[in-house]
Amino acid sequence: MKRDRRPAKLKDIADRLGISVATVSRALQSNPAISKHTRDLVMQTARDMNYTKNIIADSLRSGSLPVIGVIVPHAVTHFYSSVLDGIEHVAAAAGYAVASMNSHERYIEECANVRNLANLHVAGIIASVTQETEDFSHFGCLADSGIPVVFVARDIPMHTFSSVTADGSEAAYRATLHLIEQGCRRIAMLCGPSRLKMVKERKHGYIEALREHGLPLRPEYVAYSDIDSASAIDATDELLDLEERPDAIIALNDTLLFSAMKTIKRRGLSMPSDIAVIGFSDAEYVDDVCPTLSTIEDRSRLMGESAAQILLNHIHGDAAPVRKIIPTVQRIRQSSRRV
Repeated sequence: MKRDRRPAKLKDIADRLGISVATVSRALQSNPAISKHTRDLVMQTARDMNYTKNIIADSLRSGSLPVIGVIVPHAVTHFYSSVLDGIEHVAAAAGYAVASMNSHERYIEECANVRNLANLHVAGIIASVTQETEDFSHFGCLADSGIPVVFVARDIPMHTFSSVTADGSEAAYRATLHLIEQGCRRIAMLCGPSRLKMVKERKHGYIEALREHGLPLRPEYVAYSDIDSASAIDATDELLDLEERPDAIIALNDTLLFSAMKTIKRRGLSMPSDIAVIGFSDAEYVDDVCPTLSTIEDRSRLMGESAAQILLNHIHGDAAPVRKIIPTVQRIRQSSRRV
């Protein structure tokens, strides 16, 4: 007797389990409305029956592909590759592919990324805005067309969107407090562009720590730069050229952190005796440089996982915006330890 080799369909799985086709479909999409027991049972039965998802048919029914779009400003950095790793881990478990795009910190490229992903009919988008972005209307158009968006790492000042960010203000407060405890009194902050919400939050924590300990806020000690090595080196040079040079620097991401370190060494100064340094970075090689670098870890992979899970919830019908804050971890090493 000739064996039936046709691919298994949703109805075949439903008939075997004695449940509806709609329940099978939602279970295969990891819809939280279906119990975990049923989801696991459907997944295992689908594997046993060699079920292969018909992406084209699904997209015709739903109006979107089972694809999550991701837009980041620096795809090659350790931070964003780790965020992407977290997103892919959660997306794959839910049966979604990931299409990532790099804006290269340019607003015009970010807008093009948004258009391209919308034209692909992705199920949702996770984005981290560029340092140039001040107009957010292109994301508003996504919401109007029914494509949910979750911001990760770099948020925007619109509470209608979900976001996953680090506890920037609290982290900068604790970093400043640590430097004060090390005896530093002329603490500078090496920032990215002032328009970024992330920069404003971290600056707020820095200012609060200074105020609470009776230290003046000196405008010349707050240095803004683009988020690239050349601009950060110039900004660090300006700090070191001040008549009353800072005795500590907080750098707001790993690009700024390593640029500050390189500049301090080039000027023949030592860390931490001349200048104590601490920065925001998840890079593993902070332990391999000399001196080892004190850092605030943003827990980037967890941020990616959280953003992906929130987006999946939106895709499955939960429209309420979520603003999740991930606690950072402070790692004190040689570059800031004086006491």
